[in-house]
Amino acid sequence: MADLYCSATSRDAGEQLFGTAPRTDVWFLLEYSGRWEPEALDSALPEPVKQALSAQLEAAAPARFGLIRRGSAPAPAPGLAFYVAVIREQRPALYGFRLDDSTDLLDLDLAAIRGEDPAYDAARTADPLILVCTHGRRDRCCARAGLPVYDRLCQEAGIPIWQVSHVGGHRFAANVIALPHGIYHGRVTPENAVPTVSAYRRGELHLETYRGRACYPKPVQAAEYYLRSETGIVDLDGLALQSAVQPAPGRWAIRFAETRGGQAYTVSLVAETTPGLAYLNCTDTEPSSVTQYRRV
Repeated sequence: MADLYCSATSRDAGEQLFGTAPRTDVWFLLEYSGRWEPEALDSALPEPVKQALSAQLEAAAPARFGLIRRGSAPAPAPGLAFYVAVIREQRPALYGFRLDDSTDLLDLDLAAIRGEDPAYDAARTADPLILVCTHGRRDRCCARAGLPVYDRLCQEAGIPIWQVSHVGGHRFAANVIALPHGIYHGRVTPENAVPTVSAYRRGELHLETYRGRACYPKPVQAAEYYLRSETGIVDLDGLALQSAVQPAPGRWAIRFAETRGGQAYTVSLVAETTPGLAYLNCTDTEPSSVTQYRRV
């Protein structure tokens, strides 16, 4: 439909935001100012670079590759930025490099980096990496909702912010990702963008916009959201996953423990599929069924 915005239909349908982050263990991010094609690796990068990245995406699966750019914001340094984020619940890692050219990426041992080889310790950074999806050629909701959020965050001194290509879930635009933890936020607006990012910089989660943590499967993401909402535990490292058991099809028993004190909690969930709930893309002609998670 010409006038369809999938993010608006998802919000109006009351689709759950939590439990929707795509499962990811490693992010590869390359600064690129050229034209972003709908698939990032279809953009006009040198073929050897594409082959190297494709091989790593397969070897590190589940993994993602994204193109990044600064928009109108000044570049932090000459050359091109390249990042590798290793996403884990505890002690995730982020590596940052400056390349003269994208082909310099071929001189890096990407397998060793994602394996946290001490040879690359000098490239580890403690600074967070904040990404806003603005990939309008993938879905128009991403540019329509993402660009105002990017502009708003760029106004805030001390908040490093990049535009990024497709991250998964256009219907939740604007999408903001915080690395290295792999925290996904959705339905971010210029009004709630700063509180969302400021919470992460304090080591907390902003539950109002929280989609989930990419190192968790989606049922675990939903269980974490329910538990944090009920207990008020918003410290990023305040909970540790203990187990996730599926006693019957569509049902889960997920156990977390507090990292300080050790108190344990079990969250029981049931998955419910709602037919025709949401348009997954702005180009869809019919809504799709969506799985959501209810606490029982």
